[in-house]
Amino acid sequence: MFKNPYRFIKVEEFFNDYQSWECLHDVISCALDNQQKIAKLEFNKSDGESCSLLIQFVLKNSFRVKFNPHNYDLTQHTEALLVRDWNNADLRLALEEENPFEVNFTQLENSLIADVLSLSAPVMRVVIGFTPFSIRVINTEDPTEEFDVWQTSAPGIYYKFDGFNDYSIIQSVKKPPLARYAGFGEQGGQAFGRGNVQLTYFNYDNMRYRQVYNRGPLDPREPMYHSDPFFIEFNADRPRDCSIGMYIDNASQVCIDMGYLHSHRYLLGTRFGDLEYYFFMGGSSLDTNVSCSSSSVEVAKSFTTIFGRPNLKPRYALGYHQGCYGYENRADLEWVVNKHRDYQIPLDGLHIDVDFQKNYQTFTIDTERFPDPKGMFAYLRTLGIKCSTNITPIISNLDLSYTTYIEGIDNNYFVKDVRYDPNNSFHRSYQDFDAGTELSRYYDGSDYNSGNPFIGEVYYGDYNAKPLGTTGHYPDLGRSEVREWWGKQYQYLFDMGLEFVWQDMTTPAIRPTRGDMRGFPFTLMVTDNFDDNNIKLNQAIRIWNLYSYNLHRATFDGLNNLSGREGKRNFIIGRGSFSGSHRYTALWTGDNSSTWDFLRISIVQTLSLGLTGMSVNGQDIGGFESATDDEHWADPELLIRWTAVGAFLPWFRNHYIRKGKKYFQEPFMYFEWFNNNSNGILPEPAQHYQSVLPACRYYIQLRYRLLQLFYDAMFEGTVNGLPICRSMFLHANQDSTLYAANIKFLSSQFFVRSDLLVAPLLEPQSYDNGNGKRDVYLPYGADWYSFTYNERPIGKKIEGGLIIRDVTTTISSDQDSLRLIVPAYVRAGAIIPFLPVEQYVGELISKNIECPITLEVYPGAVGSYTMYLDDGVSRSSAMPSAHFSSDPEALGMYRSVLITHRFEAPKVRLIDIIRTHDNYTPAVNYFFVRILHEPSESGDNSDCVTSLSLNGNGIRLIENSSVEEARTSLSKSSVDSYIYDSNLRCTLVKIHDISSKLFLLVNYV
Repeated sequence: MFKNPYRFIKVEEFFNDYQSWECLHDVISCALDNQQKIAKLEFNKSDGESCSLLIQFVLKNSFRVKFNPHNYDLTQHTEALLVRDWNNADLRLALEEENPFEVNFTQLENSLIADVLSLSAPVMRVVIGFTPFSIRVINTEDPTEEFDVWQTSAPGIYYKFDGFNDYSIIQSVKKPPLARYAGFGEQGGQAFGRGNVQLTYFNYDNMRYRQVYNRGPLDPREPMYHSDPFFIEFNADRPRDCSIGMYIDNASQVCIDMGYLHSHRYLLGTRFGDLEYYFFMGGSSLDTNVSCSSSSVEVAKSFTTIFGRPNLKPRYALGYHQGCYGYENRADLEWVVNKHRDYQIPLDGLHIDVDFQKNYQTFTIDTERFPDPKGMFAYLRTLGIKCSTNITPIISNLDLSYTTYIEGIDNNYFVKDVRYDPNNSFHRSYQDFDAGTELSRYYDGSDYNSGNPFIGEVYYGDYNAKPLGTTGHYPDLGRSEVREWWGKQYQYLFDMGLEFVWQDMTTPAIRPTRGDMRGFPFTLMVTDNFDDNNIKLNQAIRIWNLYSYNLHRATFDGLNNLSGREGKRNFIIGRGSFSGSHRYTALWTGDNSSTWDFLRISIVQTLSLGLTGMSVNGQDIGGFESATDDEHWADPELLIRWTAVGAFLPWFRNHYIRKGKKYFQEPFMYFEWFNNNSNGILPEPAQHYQSVLPACRYYIQLRYRLLQLFYDAMFEGTVNGLPICRSMFLHANQDSTLYAANIKFLSSQFFVRSDLLVAPLLEPQSYDNGNGKRDVYLPYGADWYSFTYNERPIGKKIEGGLIIRDVTTTISSDQDSLRLIVPAYVRAGAIIPFLPVEQYVGELISKNIECPITLEVYPGAVGSYTMYLDDGVSRSSAMPSAHFSSDPEALGMYRSVLITHRFEAPKVRLIDIIRTHDNYTPAVNYFFVRILHEPSESGDNSDCVTSLSLNGNGIRLIENSSVEEARTSLSKSSVDSYIYDSNLRCTLVKIHDISSKLFLLVNYV
């Protein structure tokens, strides 16, 4: 047994000598519940007691396994699954109504066979062996070619009594030799398609990702801020594409060994409570509107079918945001916003840190430093700025007149200082790590186990030789009445003009002198609502990751019910939570630093979190902390490359710490600071410093030009659970080299939605990489075109399966070279929407300037794209049936438009533009279609096409002496018209949106 079970255990310690643990052997009995699709297996333990294991089928391609060595009836302990806060029975009925399936059990002497069918068609067979116990899954979709996809090891389950009242449990699974693994949530950032690693899931305020092992962000063993233990296995040398997924549903500490100790097995371990996990099998029945999808898409969609789809966030959430720990007064806020406007750097969101609070009292405003906050927010709103402020779960206890404190005390809303086994001296020593060293601090405060509200402390660092922060209490968020109270506390801030919430210190980041692992003391008794039908007090360590989940849930529900916010969508950007929180919040990945290693993991971390339903997530652009204590700004090349790749990732915020550390990180300051402080003399390499402003501005503006693409992907994710940014293996299922020879490209290239391929450089340009060159791989199974950012004509078609060697990404301030910093490619036949550049979302419409969409149609045999149009802020836009939405204001007030194209004849292309849902009318009643032409199609003037017609009526060709004049005439045209743009080698068509079905016929030369 572990010498003290109530402590954090490193993953290597957890798995050490696990084969000496007890294990499950033979099944002694089996009971079936056909209605609930449950098989309950009984076992004998070495102590003569019995225990049970439960297998329940929840989807046609998914089942869950639940085990605990304690002798109790697992069927009476079916948790709420953290799914839309539904209980298990309601969820099961709802899932079966949408996705009907049946399970036929056949019990033999030494096994149980479960055949799963959907609409009478076979899907999978699960064979449960009795002597010895094992689970084996067979894909039966094609009866002529059945094959194994997953199997437990022998022995399969190990367990060890901790000496108190619980067990550590491990499930051992056979690892196919050629298998690769993706996902793992926030811990997934080191490499995509990994294997042979160990990982830990235990929410931890892990600044710079180096506290436990001191090796930095490339060490996967570090516990992170957020826990989402879900992964996908692909390319296991199976006859057909058939990925599988695994999720471990446990809110304490979860440890995973992916072939690190043994190359032919992987291990899934839980420290406390039940071992409960979900198995998902990807099949071949996929949606036809997802380009080149793989079975991994079905696995990801199945995960969010059970654990929920993300909520629809406001459109401005996808814009550019700026934050700083050190904007200390109103003048600082107005300064940074006006500078962005002066330099024409688009900006939507401004994040105000705890400097905003009065004496670190959550939900308050320091009106001395931020006078007239209502007027301040109103002024910033006239500039298009939406503001958030940092909300932490601590309620300061230093001012007895503080309203939130008084309410919490009077209503008994705070976590009480009640300890499990309080006389055990082990429990007075608080555990933590610092730069790889384990620390233990003995707590001898008189409040220990006092029964009064627990006193913790938040620490915001030192400034001017003074520690910043406060002591205080914590809301007991496992209780529904406390969550409701917490949500109401936002009323004052939103009455003043706050627009969204920055949820920080969620773990809850308690100073190490007052809690374990920068959280609650491990044996503090807090409310456990993991099973909403069995709410009870539990040791904090046993439900460690649940507190932050409840915090985000309370904020989300509270904002939905605030007076004055009726009908408005929520936006919460949170730090660290647990599975299911994607229904409430977006996620930033904690306090990083200005190092290339953090940039290197940014893509994989975003893609991995996206697989768990966290569609809007990302890092602090440029790094929050300095790389070293004497660094006062981020390296200019690092900021350029981080901003450039950030323009293609979901969460796009520059955020840094200024208090006594960095001087600046705003892109314009790389110009202004040196003008003001060093007579304009730039450090070397001066070229990089000169390039920061034009390069960052270029890519931030590009983000706004592509905002419709990001919004469509976000809206789509509320329907099918797919992320905004996606790994290549999700949309290139014909390309097996991505699982072998070309697997390295999965960690540095990605799709925005399904057709725009982005391939940034993630290292400094140097002699070793040819001064900023990289190889780019174009997935096999499609042809590709270089993405020219709508600034140059497209080049020749490039065959898929090709590695383009030494693509130049060299940084330059030359305007014509800026687009080369991030190589990007578009799938042949793709349709990419563009918008005019705005300084903030909705700027042009607010100024009565039209903002039409342009649909770029790339050459290719076929293509399709679904676009979602709505007002960008209302809850009523969301789909009411988007997987059991509980929002009564989700009314489907949007318009979806399906654009498809194909060749009707060798020289005749038909472009269909059809409204598939029509419950919203956009402010602009026309749009453009830009038909791109290959060099082989080009000719003089309008020689690429001979004519165009819309719904059978000919479209007028506008001919002018110059392209610029033609563009102006087309923009002003009151009738459907087109021009040939020889500068971009395209045909540009203006179409008035007056019909729900538009058919554009293009006749080529």
